[in-house]
Amino acid sequence: MPETIQDDDRLLRRVQYLDPNFIKDDGSPASSSFSLKSGEDGLSVDVERLTMHARAIQDRARFRLYALRAGYTRSLGLEPVHDPLKDNYAHSLLKGNITRGVARKLAKSAVRVAYPD
Repeated sequence: MPETIQDDDRLLRRVQYLDPNFIKDDGSPASSSFSLKSGEDGLSVDVERLTMHARAIQDRARFRLYALRAGYTRSLGLEPVHDPLKDNYAHSLLKGNITRGVARKLAKSAVRVAYPD
C-alpha cells in the first residue's frame, strides 16, 4: 500500500557528482540534475524515512545524495507520489510540470546529505 508523503518528509535525489553537467564547480547540483529525461513521467526520488542512505545512493563512487522537503516541492506545483519498486520500497516520483525554472529552484534548494563523507 502506498505511503502518504508528508510535507516535512525529505526526498532524496541521487546526483552524479563526477559529471560537470550535473554538479557545479562549487559542489552544488546543476538544474540538469532535477530535469526530466525523455520518457520519464516524474522525477525519481526516495523518501528518506523509508530507506537508508547507503541504499539510496547505490554507487558511492559515482553519486551523492541531495535532499528536498516534500512541502517545498508542493509549493512549486509538484506532487510527490509514493511509487514503490520491487527492489526499492522508498521510490517515489515528483509529478508535475518540471520546467527549466522549476528545475533551477529544486537544484538551488537541495541540501547535500553528508553521506558517505
